Amino acid sequence: MLRALSPRDEFIIVVVAAFGYSAVASIQAALTARPGAPLFSESNLKYLLVDELVVLTALTIFLHARGWTLERIGLGPNARESLIGIGLVLLVEMVNRVVWVLAAFGSRSVQEAGRLFNPVDGSIDPVIVIAVSIVNPIFEEVFLCGYVISALKDRLGTWAAINVSVGIRLVCHLYQGIIGVIFIVPFGLIFAWWYIRQGRLWPLIVAHVLFDFIALVSFVRPWMG
Repeated sequence: MLRALSPRDEFIIVVVAAFGYSAVASIQAALTARPGAPLFSESNLKYLLVDELVVLTALTIFLHARGWTLERIGLGPNARESLIGIGLVLLVEMVNRVVWVLAAFGSRSVQEAGRLFNPVDGSIDPVIVIAVSIVNPIFEEVFLCGYVISALKDRLGTWAAINVSVGIRLVCHLYQGIIGVIFIVPFGLIFAWWYIRQGRLWPLIVAHVLFDFIALVSFVRPWMG
């Protein structure tokens, strides 16, 4: 029965299951956001962790039944690709700094958004930080690059696949406001472009793990006290 589904139906099922709730919640949060209000708390991260683990497991079973394999999405950890992931971090960081300077230089509202940006409410258990920094990158890159781009590039073309991948990533991060847009668009474009060119997923996961961990580690709650 699963084999009888069309590629279009498969794509809709995967994208809606993986990102439907996140997209709706992100849009709602963006529309109701208060300047300076924290974007998420430890409880939000716990929910994200459980949700992504459940959805990742269910969609892995579904896609395996549909004939998808790790080789098809280019996922195979190794030391060389881990080093490439570190290089991608440096590239994305450099590009984002340039984009931020240009955006802030030309807009007082962007400067104010940067001043008020408040990502986390309170502190976070270090175990949650580590777990989210591993699970979330795997989840997002497996589906946003590994699946979405692989599913679309041959049918719709390279740039259509890149645009859909970046578009979904952006919508799911709209809750971060203009700061999220400034960061996510270059981030998504570089990741999608690299994946299209190389077809390898592990460097993207490594880079994303580093970005998430660096962003969250300053909010870690001390083990004692």
